[in-house]
Amino acid sequence: MDLLKTLKLIWKEIHDFIIWFAHSKPAIIVALFLTLLLPAYVFYLAVVIPASSCEHDFPTADTTEMAMVGLDADSSQMILQRVDTIWDLELEKAYLSNLLLLSYQDSAYMNLNLTDSLLLLEINGVPVRECRLTDIRVTKRLRCLNKSQLLQWISTPFLGRADYSTIPKIRYLVKEAPKDTSEAALQNAGPLPADSSSVFFIIYFNRHLAIEVRQSEETYSHEDELIGSYEKEIQRAVRSKTMQAVMAGLSPEPEIMIRLEVSKADARAIYRGLPVYPGLALKLK
Repeated sequence: MDLLKTLKLIWKEIHDFIIWFAHSKPAIIVALFLTLLLPAYVFYLAVVIPASSCEHDFPTADTTEMAMVGLDADSSQMILQRVDTIWDLELEKAYLSNLLLLSYQDSAYMNLNLTDSLLLLEINGVPVRECRLTDIRVTKRLRCLNKSQLLQWISTPFLGRADYSTIPKIRYLVKEAPKDTSEAALQNAGPLPADSSSVFFIIYFNRHLAIEVRQSEETYSHEDELIGSYEKEIQRAVRSKTMQAVMAGLSPEPEIMIRLEVSKADARAIYRGLPVYPGLALKLK
């Protein structure tokens, strides 16, 4: 009985608040303002701030400082070239070290070599699938990192966290169960039918890296819904991540996106050959 009275009291308070709110213009204006303010704040954090970030090339040593120690232009240029060579060797060392670490795993991993335009599926250091990249696009955000930050970023192998794709990870065929053994004997036990679906997939790794692989072949109009659902899943994931950052009082950090194009057969083989949480060794240009 006490619970019923409490519920009635709560409902009366809610009802009185709704009546007051409906007749209070200032309260309505404030509520509308807050409703519009939150999306604007999210848009500012997720779009405006990342768009205004730096897009310069990798910085090199300061030639003014070189001149201050009494070096001529030729000597300064030679030293700068040697410094760049050392950085390149350090990046190459990090890449090879990551490959070595991943080769100790029992599962397959990705070897992405942007210098040679190759994407390889490897197991224990042995390439089992080599895919030629027909197109490579890298987000401008990567250019904001200086060489020291870049070296720290790729110092260890990347680890996959989540993925979205237009095809299932494992192929399966749904069949109606036979009623008896005679009907089962009549069913075709041959191979699965050919898989002709368009292949698009994206893998989100740690350290804000995302690798998207798209087939180089044209898609068919009857697959527009499939591809649209895939793109909506990606947008939903981005919105979810943005909202989580906003609710935590942080500025959303956009992904460093690397978009690749390979043949449909290669894209399908790579996606289905990888484990759920694949490793990645990355060699940049």
